[in-house]
Amino acid sequence: MSNSKYKLSLTLRPALIHESRVVAEQYTQLKDWQLVRDEVLTNNLLQARTESTSKTIYGEVSKRLKNLTDDELLLMTTSDLDAKHLVWLAICREYLFTYQFAVEVLCEHFNKSRLHLYPEDYVAFFNAKAEWHSNLDSITQQSRYKAQQTMFKMLAECGLVNEDKEILHQHVSAQLQELIKQTNADFLRIYPGDYS
Repeated sequence: MSNSKYKLSLTLRPALIHESRVVAEQYTQLKDWQLVRDEVLTNNLLQARTESTSKTIYGEVSKRLKNLTDDELLLMTTSDLDAKHLVWLAICREYLFTYQFAVEVLCEHFNKSRLHLYPEDYVAFFNAKAEWHSNLDSITQQSRYKAQQTMFKMLAECGLVNEDKEILHQHVSAQLQELIKQTNADFLRIYPGDYS
């Protein structure tokens, strides 16, 4: 059994698209993650009710966004369509579990014209991965369910599925495609369409 660890903490947080854009805007201006953190927390730019919530959300968002290049972060601040695609890209770069779900389930279904996602699809994927990664196998049923709910919520927030969990063909801009190819073209496979 593999000892490599899956990061599942993300699956307990939604896409955080608005928050990601706020943080990306600060980074494009300041170009220093410590200064960004200070600015976001001092001025409560994420509009959280408590300081601890603001720190938690900032921590998750910044961890994801640090997987994007400066050009990708700039694009996130200027294009509404690209912003959702870039949030999904940042999540998939940070979390192997989500990347593999996007490629092996979401896009594989789309390519086979199985345009509906069901909870059973997630459960089957999770169980298959748990056979190889013991830390997944030890997660409680409640945490598994919450992770599943959050995955489907993120897919909807990023515009990858609609409210009926139908997989939507993605139109990734030529500019974003080019930026992704500059780092790792494999990440185009996370978008249902002619990229995988």
